[in-house]
Amino acid sequence: MDLVKWQEEYSVHVDAIDEQHKRFLAIINKLAQVQATDRDAVGIAMDDLLDYAAYHFAAEERILATRPQVDLAEHRKRHNVFINRMVLLKRDFNTGKDIDPTEVFDWAGAWLLHHILRRDKRYLTASPPPPAAT
Repeated sequence: MDLVKWQEEYSVHVDAIDEQHKRFLAIINKLAQVQATDRDAVGIAMDDLLDYAAYHFAAEERILATRPQVDLAEHRKRHNVFINRMVLLKRDFNTGKDIDPTEVFDWAGAWLLHHILRRDKRYLTASPPPPAAT
């Protein structure tokens, strides 16, 4: 399985968010790397992914809230799609359902890259922060 590697085209040119996106991808990659080890390692990786997603989305939404042209409600809705899907996957995993970590990896990686390229870049790259108050 090919890991998701950071590429410069993913940059939104906001250093804090770029670093968080890199960390997000690293956690998604961790899920791929532990899938062959044991069930506990997969569960921990899924928990890490869910926890980091919540952290990152909150940080990103704080930045987006400072940019008036952003439809924050719509952006938050997109974030919630990810969180809700991960919660369901983790619940199924915890109840013993056979969850394929490869499918979770594929879905999470594709979701994040699409979100960065189609959503985040639209708002973060094209819209500078408001001027500082003097």
